Amino acid sequence: MSDHAEDLVFALRCAEEAAERIRRIRADGFQVGAKRDHTLVTTADLDVNHWFIDRVRERSPSDGVLGEEASHPAAGPRTWVIDPVDGTQQFVLGIPVFMVSIALVEHGVPVVGVAANPSTGEIYRAAAGRGAYRNDERLAVSVRDGATDPAIVAGGGAVPSQGGLDADSLLHVTTGPPVDTAPVRFPWPTVFSGCKVAEGSWDGDLYGHASAHDVAAVCVLVREAGGRVTDRHGRDQRYDAPVDGCVVSNGLVHDELIARWRP
Repeated sequence: MSDHAEDLVFALRCAEEAAERIRRIRADGFQVGAKRDHTLVTTADLDVNHWFIDRVRERSPSDGVLGEEASHPAAGPRTWVIDPVDGTQQFVLGIPVFMVSIALVEHGVPVVGVAANPSTGEIYRAAAGRGAYRNDERLAVSVRDGATDPAIVAGGGAVPSQGGLDADSLLHVTTGPPVDTAPVRFPWPTVFSGCKVAEGSWDGDLYGHASAHDVAAVCVLVREAGGRVTDRHGRDQRYDAPVDGCVVSNGLVHDELIARWRP
């Protein structure tokens, strides 16, 4: 197998084991705390993040880990990017959309991405040049363009008060001519939303933060499903460092989303 194929196997095994650890922690009981930015953190977040660092160091000591709760610096060009529980708020509330997200980034480019839903058992996987899959089903993005067909765009990962972004105004189901809908904020975490774009259920998602761990795996999943992922201005960017937001789409609505997302 190629290096990326072996890396994908490793990421899949880690995601499956991480999902099992999360299910066990949730069943046994967990503690909830708050970080400096007032976001939630649980024992599941911390346990999986530190466990994954140990797994990577055992396998490839020169690989780094960029995690939401803890990191390990890289000696080489490869960094594993993990969000141990994307959707901690949903995890706490028992809403089954929280996910484990693992990506391998080489020279800033995501080449392997895996996202596992501990509640449903679904696992999304992709490697550069190998396509994207949900379990054993090959994925493809939608063909809705928002003009001849309604487009479904989520913005749950965006913050209206930052950079002039009004995320709610972008949560439209539109046709031509555009029809404005009442503002609605969907309670979907970023990784869940990105997987929905990769599988063709949704057409776009907007991410307004700077943390790469939320979007690194989504990037390769959506690209391998035929979609497009850029920063908020339509440019490519690194995913082993802070990002300038993220626009995730089927490609057909991408430019329109960028045009609407103005500071």
